[in-house]
Amino acid sequence: MKNCLICHGDVSTLFGWGAFLGLQQHTPICEKCESAFQIITGELCRICGRQWAMVAPENRVEDLCSDCFRWEEDPSTAGLLQQNRSVYHYNEHMKEVLARYKFRGDAVLVQVFQKAFRHTFESLWIKDRPILVPIPLSTDRKYERGFNQSLLLAELLLRTPEELLSKTNSEKQSKKARKERMERENTFYVPDTEAVKDKSILLIDDIYTTGTTVRMAAKVLKDAGAKDIYSYTLVRS
Repeated sequence: MKNCLICHGDVSTLFGWGAFLGLQQHTPICEKCESAFQIITGELCRICGRQWAMVAPENRVEDLCSDCFRWEEDPSTAGLLQQNRSVYHYNEHMKEVLARYKFRGDAVLVQVFQKAFRHTFESLWIKDRPILVPIPLSTDRKYERGFNQSLLLAELLLRTPEELLSKTNSEKQSKKARKERMERENTFYVPDTEAVKDKSILLIDDIYTTGTTVRMAAKVLKDAGAKDIYSYTLVRS
């Protein structure tokens, strides 16, 4: 018997020729837990990937949500991020699962996201083949958690993603208000600028909230000579 990685209930697989020949893949979660995730679909904000139906009319500026419009209106951040795309909405089910994965050390839960994370990636970026760069953790934060959740996500797409970004130690961003996040010092840096020069980069992270993290990473990559910066996250909050 296989158990769901989320609720620990039975994950039943009907026996057939696929199972007999080893061609049928084991699903890591039960149908109930999988159906509780909410896939992002339909028309999206051109830059951040927020589902357009969830953006109030007063918060739309042509094909951008008001948040992205403000980013693009600011000369210091305009054009840093070409596009973000995410797989899931940040509903209550995802909030709990992501907390277990990210903050409670349940690294095996990355298997839950493999199918959808790979499928969306292949539908968007497989032809362009940008360099995959996971958002790094500082040394202190990685020691505290035991793993980098963004690196594990990147490894679902590529066995050895490029760790071309580094991060200095800083306060936990999850404990900060949005204004504090926006005003904090940029703690990312590029150890080897030649490795990113004239390259298209796809940043991999677990969640897009305000867009500050990926734009700060994009800023140092752009300063180091990178061409176009995109981001791909598991969740859009």
